[in-house]
Amino acid sequence: MGQLPVSSLTVVVLLGVLVIILLRQTSQDQPQPPWLKETIPFISNTCQYLTNMGAFLDRATEALSKSDIIKFKLGFRDIYMVTGAKNTAKLFSPPHIMDPNRFHTLLMDKHWGMSKEEIEIFERDKTGRKKVPNAGSESTPESQRHWYNHHQIYAKYLSSAKYTEILADTFFRFFSERLNDGHPLQTWTSVRLYDFMKHAMAESAIKSMFGTVLLEVNPDLLECYWEFDEVAGILVWGLPRFLIPRAYKIRERLHNMTKKQTEIAYEEFKWDGPEADSDWDPYWGSRFAREIARWLKEAGFSVRTASGHTMATLFGLNGNTLPIATWILMELIQDPPLFRRVRQEVEQAFTIDKQTGQHQLENAEKLLSMPLIQSVYTEALRMHISFNATREVLEDIYIGGYRIPKGSLVQSPTQIAHYNETVWGVDGHPASEFWAERHLSYVEKTNGENETVKVPQFSINARPTSFFPYGGDHAMCPGRHFAKREIIMAMAIVVAKFDIEFVGWVHPDGSLSDRPAQNDKKYAGAAGMPPDRDMKIRWKRLW
Repeated sequence: MGQLPVSSLTVVVLLGVLVIILLRQTSQDQPQPPWLKETIPFISNTCQYLTNMGAFLDRATEALSKSDIIKFKLGFRDIYMVTGAKNTAKLFSPPHIMDPNRFHTLLMDKHWGMSKEEIEIFERDKTGRKKVPNAGSESTPESQRHWYNHHQIYAKYLSSAKYTEILADTFFRFFSERLNDGHPLQTWTSVRLYDFMKHAMAESAIKSMFGTVLLEVNPDLLECYWEFDEVAGILVWGLPRFLIPRAYKIRERLHNMTKKQTEIAYEEFKWDGPEADSDWDPYWGSRFAREIARWLKEAGFSVRTASGHTMATLFGLNGNTLPIATWILMELIQDPPLFRRVRQEVEQAFTIDKQTGQHQLENAEKLLSMPLIQSVYTEALRMHISFNATREVLEDIYIGGYRIPKGSLVQSPTQIAHYNETVWGVDGHPASEFWAERHLSYVEKTNGENETVKVPQFSINARPTSFFPYGGDHAMCPGRHFAKREIIMAMAIVVAKFDIEFVGWVHPDGSLSDRPAQNDKKYAGAAGMPPDRDMKIRWKRLW
């Protein structure tokens, strides 16, 4: 989710009237955490947070190296940014103390495009996400328990092992077919890796999640989606439309595309036919997408909300998986010995049909459990996921010795926790560099010849509060299991199917670059950070 060029001067003028009010709001009655320094009090931090999250997090990282909690203003709102295992554990307190719903309603507004009236339906629901309603709300009819019903659909049709496997297998089928297109057997061709993945992998993921109709009726959907991907971050925190008109224009264009598909699907899909209980159909795609659409309609929500959910899920579907899968492949291609070791693990999960000669992924669970593959996957998440885990304080709470009052927001940035040298650093392999074996340990075992050998074993020693690429506790990303399968299966089929040679680093337009790819900080604080350079490769399809 990239940043748009917004005039800081314009924002300063708009926010200037807040300074006196905010100064009056600032109480010195109790000890305060260190304030994040800024040039213009109560304004500079807000401007930078909204327009250049990468630079803001660089400053916050420096401040948090001196104090494990800092404070700043985002408009009228007090924000406390924390780091360290104990403080992050407080962030992930139970939802009656630290509530994740505030961020979700922001997304409903800024990404889904929901009306205020429909957002208020969720805001009025105080029953929680668990089966037993929160105290004081036990009399609420189940049909009005919107957070719970929404959560149940995610838990059953997206997080459960059964539907995760079905969804991943569908993706694998589409992606395998896409890899064959335009790549004749035993013929070397050249591509830009990230550019290829943005089309082939994204298209396959969209088909598996939302069906084929969405792309058929919107030929320009992928192009529009990647434009939205660049502006989604700046939309979230509330800059007005007149300051970022292009971002809102892109959102509405993409929303109109998903609305077109939603209207067609509601009209033409046979809800009383055999496909109503199928695992996949061309109109809705996955069972998850179909059941969400069914529930939203039955609960009385508008077509705009249903199509807005599709649009927001497109970002959830591609915003992390595409960058991480690409980074993994880039690391493997740069390191041929590592590529060969990963290929050896991949090949153990594939079989060849003796009659047809076709390669098949026979054992996905074996693939997902391979130690080196798991370590590489985990290291890529550690290096390239950047988002600020956010909670709203519902009851006064003490963090780091300071009282955090009700109504504040608390955030913990992954890119600080994930780069903590004390937690992740190893002699010769600082936390700032990719090391494929960082999450491996070697244990002694006896082989078939009764010899003692050391074998690799996946092991992540960090606490959950030091590694949270998918969030934490009760509000962890419900699509994390599918995301892991999608990323690893995409990597595996490319590694198994192609011989690959590194050619060089290029800019997104194809011109030569004088340096390798780095994290694109335009996406900091909200999602997986893609490479800011592309990798030109030659590859040859083997089967």
